[in-house]
Amino acid sequence: MRIKNQLIIALCLVSPSLYAHTGDSIDHSLISGLLHPLTGIDHLLVLLAVGLIAVKQGGKALWAFPLAFFALMIAGATLNAAAVHIPFVELLIALSVVAFGLLVSLNRQYHSTSLFLTVSFFALFHGYVHAAEIPADTSATVYLSALMLMSLAICLAGAVLGLSTGKRINYLFSLICLSSGLYYLTAV
Repeated sequence: MRIKNQLIIALCLVSPSLYAHTGDSIDHSLISGLLHPLTGIDHLLVLLAVGLIAVKQGGKALWAFPLAFFALMIAGATLNAAAVHIPFVELLIALSVVAFGLLVSLNRQYHSTSLFLTVSFFALFHGYVHAAEIPADTSATVYLSALMLMSLAICLAGAVLGLSTGKRINYLFSLICLSSGLYYLTAV
């Protein structure tokens, strides 16, 4: 109970802006691509959740969910590069945190197709906003490659967390996602 209260307090201290989308100037290096997924709790929670959900589903989902998520993140980045406008993208990112919190909280395996479609739907928007943050005078390929590498590491960390912990951690993680997502929804 004590850890949960500390996490809730820590979340209350988080700025209402979604950190990964502040529009501030970003360091023009490979390091900025690696650090980008770590600078926004929204991205961090969703990436961890992809790993947790994949483990919970098991079987082919263990590799299919993360693979689809990353492929569709690239598709979302491509949409951004093609100047396709997606309205309410910040709202969709906040909703994704809530949705992934709910998906992690499911106690049993559900129909993989509906989970797969939900994961895929939100992956597009995460890729879209990641591409929006690419610094103008930086190689988009290097930046996105580093970003995807770190995103993969975070997703794998979620899978390891799912394999090595029990329902209690899933419940706590779900509460963090839900509270963060609801907090961000009020800020958007």
